Amino acid sequence: MAPNARHLAVLARLPAFPVVAARFYKSLEFFRGVQIDTLTRASMGYLAFLKFSIYLVFLVNAGSWPFVWHLRVFWPIIVARLRFLLLRASLLFKSPSERKRIVAESVEALCPVGANPFELVTVYRRWASIDDVDMFGIHLSNSSYAKALDSARLRVMWKAFPAWSVSRGVIALGATHYHFIREIPCFARYEVRISIAAWDQKWVYVVARYVTPPKRRRTDKATANGALTTHNQSPADSDTDISPPSHSSLNGTATSNTNGFISETDKLEKTLTEALAATNKRSRTPIVEPDGSVLHCIAVSQLCFKQGRISVPPALALACEGFCNPPPCPVDPSAEPGSVPIKYSASNPPPHWAKVRDMRVPPTGSMKRFKEFLAGGWKTSAEETGDKWWEEALSGPIEERRKKNLEVLHALRTGMEGVRVLY
Repeated sequence: MAPNARHLAVLARLPAFPVVAARFYKSLEFFRGVQIDTLTRASMGYLAFLKFSIYLVFLVNAGSWPFVWHLRVFWPIIVARLRFLLLRASLLFKSPSERKRIVAESVEALCPVGANPFELVTVYRRWASIDDVDMFGIHLSNSSYAKALDSARLRVMWKAFPAWSVSRGVIALGATHYHFIREIPCFARYEVRISIAAWDQKWVYVVARYVTPPKRRRTDKATANGALTTHNQSPADSDTDISPPSHSSLNGTATSNTNGFISETDKLEKTLTEALAATNKRSRTPIVEPDGSVLHCIAVSQLCFKQGRISVPPALALACEGFCNPPPCPVDPSAEPGSVPIKYSASNPPPHWAKVRDMRVPPTGSMKRFKEFLAGGWKTSAEETGDKWWEEALSGPIEERRKKNLEVLHALRTGMEGVRVLY
């Protein structure tokens, strides 16, 4: 059948369909391009925000980065080792005997000669960062107390026992007991104040007090009410504070007797009693330190001195660092009445210090000989001569104070060991 006029008209329009389709496709491409561009810009904004959030989380948790804990804990040892390396480098052109003598004297200069072990207070300062608070961001997490104590404990061990540390002796941790009293808020600055509380034949007990420094308003108010005992220097004024006899060594208000020692008030027992009473009463009344700081937590660490696999009595380690009783004659006869009592120091050493130096300082001694003495030589010396000079150095008022504090701490240890048989 031949095409009529109608068919010819339809066929004439066929070439126009590709043109229309092409125009329609181009319009679709235009709108789709606009949509893709909009989505690309939005996604780039989301990716930038996500990247910023990741960086922010990474920064606020800087305390948990790999090796940050190790660096924070071992920083005092790292600094001390670097100083000794620099000292040895400066002595390259000295004779070997002269080098050994100078290095030994530099170690002796770090020892707290003449100090009372109960008056040595080391302060470690921290703040409750986001990395340290609990999941709700309200207060310091319980696990962060142990993390801060690791750093604080090594600092007091290095400052109280420098010769022991140089001899490569180990201070092993046997146990730690925490008593949480009051939370530490997020972003708050706090201090860990550590002091030696007591020791027996094997263990030395170290008490750490977590406190927040006083605000000026609270300090002024306490001073006006007569509730605050002011000192010439509080433990917060320096990293290591060997307090004068009239200062407080553990807790509470201290008074001094004629020998310059702490009075009969057992500040350790008083603090523990107040903490337990506050917990039993569920009271929100803060426990205030003598300098106005608020007590938040008490931690008791049980440490053991190890030279190789041999346990060393804490009294021996303390005496070898220079800790001792005051001189028997507290005041210089030639001094005027009311003058300051004489104290033992590096320039006025205690009687037993000559024996320690004979073991450690050339030409008569060396660090190797000192290590041999700590590793068992003290037993042989005591059996042969019967002279336990390390016990005599810490006798008298220090021994009385040790026994009194040890009763409280042994009760804590016995109670925790008794829990083992409950189940």
